[in-house]
Amino acid sequence: MLYGWLHCTLGDVLLTLGSFWMVSLFSHSRRWFLNISRLNFISFIMIGVAGTIISERVNVYILKSWTYTPSMPIVPWLDVGLTPFLQWIVIPPVVVLSLRHHFLSGQK
Repeated sequence: MLYGWLHCTLGDVLLTLGSFWMVSLFSHSRRWFLNISRLNFISFIMIGVAGTIISERVNVYILKSWTYTPSMPIVPWLDVGLTPFLQWIVIPPVVVLSLRHHFLSGQK
């Protein structure tokens, strides 16, 4: 169980960093979150969502590293668990907006 927690946590961290750096590369700025454009914000989330879907499908259906419990709701058209999917819809926007607020309030 510890391996699973570490694997998933490290994967989430790497996915978040990868999404951040991909948007940084496209926007030519590591501080893109200070002046958020709709494209950057949506790209950050969608890169993470795509990575999560790929990771979940590979680990659940190909590598069989873990399985979903019967109580896990599945997103039907994606065949991935609802919780990992929602995790990327909810947490990263909150983190980016909080980080932006923190940096901008420190400038005043």
